[in-house]
Amino acid sequence: MRIAFCHNLYQQRSGEDIAFDFAVRLLRDNGHHVSVYSASNSAIKSFTTTDKLLFPIRTVYSRGVRRLVRQFAVAEQSTVAIVQNVFPLLSPSVYYGLADAGLPIIQFVFNYRLLCSNGLLFTQNEICVRCVRGNHIHGILRRCYRNSYALSATYAAALSVHQWAGTWRKLVSIFVTPDEFLANKLIEGGIDSDKIRVVSNPFDISGLTPKYDGGEYVLFVGRLIRAKGIFTLLEAASSLDGPRVIIVGDGEEAERVRSHPAVVDGKAEFIGPVYGSQFDELVRNSACVVVPSEWYDNLPMIVCQAFGAGKPVIASCINGIPEFVQHEKNGLLFTPGSANELRESIERLHRDPSLRRTLSLGARSTAETVLSPTLWQQNMNSVLQQALEGRVGRS
Repeated sequence: MRIAFCHNLYQQRSGEDIAFDFAVRLLRDNGHHVSVYSASNSAIKSFTTTDKLLFPIRTVYSRGVRRLVRQFAVAEQSTVAIVQNVFPLLSPSVYYGLADAGLPIIQFVFNYRLLCSNGLLFTQNEICVRCVRGNHIHGILRRCYRNSYALSATYAAALSVHQWAGTWRKLVSIFVTPDEFLANKLIEGGIDSDKIRVVSNPFDISGLTPKYDGGEYVLFVGRLIRAKGIFTLLEAASSLDGPRVIIVGDGEEAERVRSHPAVVDGKAEFIGPVYGSQFDELVRNSACVVVPSEWYDNLPMIVCQAFGAGKPVIASCINGIPEFVQHEKNGLLFTPGSANELRESIERLHRDPSLRRTLSLGARSTAETVLSPTLWQQNMNSVLQQALEGRVGRS
């Protein structure tokens, strides 16, 4: 098939951007012709005064983007479209441009952006579902996007306008989510369940040699914000009897992490962003990976990376994570926000090499089966065919 794939890249490269790159590669490897239409939020840094003034309007709707996307799809002779992220530079105008070109549209969903101004369902240090059913005034009043009334109002307006216009309901043929939890949240937000397909994220393990034994440190990788559970981990590290904790990443709370007593006292080490082969080695030489999320995280990329390297995952039991991290099979689960349970889980794994090896083998097995790129390609071929034929009954 000839696929038009549209994605607005994030300013800080994210797991979603990695998933986008991999999806394009897998589709091409499977024989599809994929044309990419994209924009990058890094362009915002060079905005002119006019760009800044027009930013709120263009985030809601852009006639220019609609025209350019239609021209792109026609020129590429595309027969079907996949859309991932459209905010803020592409805007929901993308859907209208693709519809003008006569293409069925598949929406990849990796977060809650269709339901929530900040895409997290997490604000003011707690899970929040006030806007899920469509009243986005809460997002403005609570300054959910970067603690800004203006930015929150921009995203709230975009969601409100396009929910009222039925943009997603009318123009998207199929929504694809990585887990059932996210699918159910879309249904709560008014998306027809018949239009939703659950397809687990793929992960390429071909270049990863698992290391089932060894590892003297616990690894955290992620954006440094409270929602990711970083401060619960640091609290656990403060009284941890066993391995040290290594923290990889960057984010709004980086300075608070750097100055935390657990880091100052040497219980945890903050090394900032790490990429490429150095990152692969950090994962491979760890004892386990910790994912202490306190928001509705959706199959974080680091879970896939850990499984691929044969590393157990100690994760909070929240949202779709338990659909992949199975307690005492490929990892351990604990109550979100419980530093004591997290500490006990780390210490248990540290004291029991037999358990660690069992979970390591289970982790690699999950990567080889559930996260198999071949399985993803098969499932996506089915989704593409259904979209092209106009079949939306859930399978």
